[in-house]
Amino acid sequence: MFERFVNGFQVLVAIAAVVTVVLLLTVSPTVAEPAGTAVASGADLFVSNCAGCHGAGGEGGAGPALAGGLTRFSSIEEVVAFVSTGVPGAMPGFETRLGPDEIEAVVDHVWVELAGR
Repeated sequence: MFERFVNGFQVLVAIAAVVTVVLLLTVSPTVAEPAGTAVASGADLFVSNCAGCHGAGGEGGAGPALAGGLTRFSSIEEVVAFVSTGVPGAMPGFETRLGPDEIEAVVDHVWVELAGR
């Protein structure tokens, strides 16, 4: 009787081991993004990088108004290039301060939310 119990227990352990191995090989763990790698929202990036010169609502200040404007640009790609490189003596380029995804996020915010394009 004891041997049957031990044999039954061994079978259950073997099944559990097989199920564990199968689950380990088939289920991929969810990998969370490391803290600080997610791109901040365009609005947050605008406030922390642009509002000092262009105003919190893009109304202008030391820099030109952006709200309802950006008519000198025909595409959002032109604005991305402009923000990336800047204008010597007028506006700093942000390609060394912000990553490409961050520049695109802030430009998208300005283009859609502030300039209404």
